[in-house]
Amino acid sequence: MRRLASVLAASVLVLTGCALPRHYPEVTFYANGKTIRVEPAVYCDLNGDNCAERGKPARLKVPAGKVVQISVDGQIANGIWEAVFLYREANGQERTSGTNLLGKGEDFTYTLALPNKTDQLLGIEIHEAAAAVMQTGEPLLRGFWAVEVTG
Repeated sequence: MRRLASVLAASVLVLTGCALPRHYPEVTFYANGKTIRVEPAVYCDLNGDNCAERGKPARLKVPAGKVVQISVDGQIANGIWEAVFLYREANGQERTSGTNLLGKGEDFTYTLALPNKTDQLLGIEIHEAAAAVMQTGEPLLRGFWAVEVTG
């Protein structure tokens, strides 16, 4: 009887294990005394196929002139990633900028500071490259994490 109970318990674990959600890498953003962990908005397999929308952009309050510290999951850091951000200058003009390619097992964090103290951050996206490359030579996007910023 004890053996049957252990076999049944193992079967239940195997069956319920299949139904458990897959772990998706998260990105942590810290600004103005608040930390948020964000799941990918879109995430694909390693070749950039079989993509699924995972969620909406997160929200984070970042007053003008403040930095945002970004920390990526080890899975992202071991590959290639970049941060892309949108901000508004004091004159009202919106600009997009970003980092060079990061990762390769060396870059787990990035501190985002805008060019001027009066610039207002509007949004941040973290892009993870897939193993595949487009015809242009650019890495294919595997996933992205998005944050809408309020001032």
